[in-house]
Amino acid sequence: MSTPRTITIPTADHGDVQVTEPDWCTADHTGEAYREDIEHTGAETHLVVFTACHGPVRTLPIGFLWRPFSPTNNQIMATLLMADDWHELDPAALTRAADSLTGHATTLRVYARQLNELQAHGGENQ
Repeated sequence: MSTPRTITIPTADHGDVQVTEPDWCTADHTGEAYREDIEHTGAETHLVVFTACHGPVRTLPIGFLWRPFSPTNNQIMATLLMADDWHELDPAALTRAADSLTGHATTLRVYARQLNELQAHGGENQ
């Protein structure tokens, strides 16, 4: 990792605020009117599922978020988009999410085997 740099962000409530910008931050800081709105966001990574109808479909975006002046949580968090909402996860919650996905992968494999059987027999139960 490279050395973080200091940037200056103009705010309506605290004037020019100097903050340390982490090397992973990809945010545009021009729209942050108040100091507590300052946030660092990182690039997102997605799960890519290949489909016959749409080709590769990107889902479950995840990235990093840090609001250094937040009055409620100023820790660096992971953010994961689920059910049309962004959820902030700490390391333990992110590990639980990964464990849930691993369990769901097992379910997907069961469905794949069942689907294979259904297709092989024209949709009839055996």
